[in-house]
Amino acid sequence: MKVHFFILLLVISWLSKKITSLPLESHVLDRRSFPDNFVFGTAASAFQYEGATSEGGKSPTIWDYFSHTYPERTSMQNADVAVDFYHRYKDDIKLMKDLNMDAFRFSISWARLIPSGKVKDGVNNEGVQFYNALIDELVANGIQPSVSLYHWDHPQALEDEYSGFLSPQIVEDFRDFSKVCFEEFGDKVKMWTTINEPKIISVSAYDTGNKAVGRCSKWVNSQCQAGDSAIEPYIASHHLLLAHAAAVQEFRKSNKISQDSKIGIVLSPMWFEPYDSTSPADKEAVKRALALELDWYLDPVIHGDYPEKMKKQAGNKLPS
Repeated sequence: MKVHFFILLLVISWLSKKITSLPLESHVLDRRSFPDNFVFGTAASAFQYEGATSEGGKSPTIWDYFSHTYPERTSMQNADVAVDFYHRYKDDIKLMKDLNMDAFRFSISWARLIPSGKVKDGVNNEGVQFYNALIDELVANGIQPSVSLYHWDHPQALEDEYSGFLSPQIVEDFRDFSKVCFEEFGDKVKMWTTINEPKIISVSAYDTGNKAVGRCSKWVNSQCQAGDSAIEPYIASHHLLLAHAAAVQEFRKSNKISQDSKIGIVLSPMWFEPYDSTSPADKEAVKRALALELDWYLDPVIHGDYPEKMKKQAGNKLPS
């Protein structure tokens, strides 16, 4: 028995030496593990990192209003300073370069570019200058800029005037905003996204009420001052999809956009599998779940209409 145990120790020792002497690339994930054209990057939204919420001609966004009016609903925090990217973007871009980032996806604050939300009231030149300087700094450091047009922070002025994405009026205002972005930055930016994660903001802002604009039914969240969780998420989603379509139309018409530029919408769906792969009921449950989680937004973009299962489930709550 002692001899067998000694032999076992020798084998383990030999194996451990073999394993530790393996080439680095065989057990470490690095850039060589990915295709040559794989893009490594980072991302943030304007409200999350810019700060300078009342500087440079910017007007309040729905998140500025929400975090200051209902601080108890944002853990007593706001983004007045955030990480002060507005003043320190060059330092942060240097950090991105040091990390060998290939790309940076950021959103343009509608309220910084067009404070009233409406082009007819004028474009803020300080906002244009800031985003041009940001894009130029990224390009100078070999980092590809990727722009999101909307990351949940439209001007509070539009919320006050017509309830933001609960009104069809916002579609044309968003069209005008996107057109300004394409005209001002289209010759420098190749990658564009219209709406960031419409499902999350439709549900969180109009169903559960835990994100700006914080609307919902009282029985869902007692902190909500107004809202209808059964209907408003469908209305807001509908107008977000129409706003996406309007922006894509302007993208295709713009003479500042190069032929190799791309535009899309950012979706963040969950995926589902049947609990029992042999059960027809479980398979049908998966289809219903995917209709609400993914097809709600993907089908209108690809097919121009909502999925049949969703029409059946939502009935007349679903706009047409």
